[in-house]
Amino acid sequence: MDGAVGGGGAEYVNHSCNPNLYAQIVNEHILYMSRRVIQPGEELTVDYRFDRDATRTPCTCGAPYCRGTINLPR
Repeated sequence: MDGAVGGGGAEYVNHSCNPNLYAQIVNEHILYMSRRVIQPGEELTVDYRFDRDATRTPCTCGAPYCRGTINLPR
């Protein structure tokens, strides 16, 4: 599925190794819940947690402990 198609809001959520949101599945829907207070204008981020065996996708989120890839560590 493409988050930018259909206007579900996922097109506004970016990856970070230190995200301010987490995903929760409720009744077959993915909901984004905040980990902390999010300031007005602050970027919305979630850890995409791509499979460790999928094609490695570089990460440049800038988090202090960025793992350098969107994929989970091996």
